[in-house]
Amino acid sequence: MNLTYLLFLACPLGMGLMMWMMMRGNGQQPTQNAQQPPAARDLAGLHQQLQSLERQQLAIRDQINRLREEATVTETPPAAKPAVRGITNSLTPAPNQED
Repeated sequence: MNLTYLLFLACPLGMGLMMWMMMRGNGQQPTQNAQQPPAARDLAGLHQQLQSLERQQLAIRDQINRLREEATVTETPPAAKPAVRGITNSLTPAPNQED
């Protein structure tokens, strides 16, 4: 048998041996932490956080409604534009000025 074939097979065989050793885990059983459901205290904490966010949402909604009511009650007509010659709004065409 040629020695070069052995050198080419050394890497894949070594990797396979390392994978087998890692999968074996040196006789230890795999932990079950990944398969367990979340702890009850985590669920309670999330429930409290959800309630807090719902209270904040209601408070913000009430504040928006209050501001809308105030805006409709205190609506005033728009202020008259000052008549200044030479200054025009960029959205309206300039008047013909013939002096």
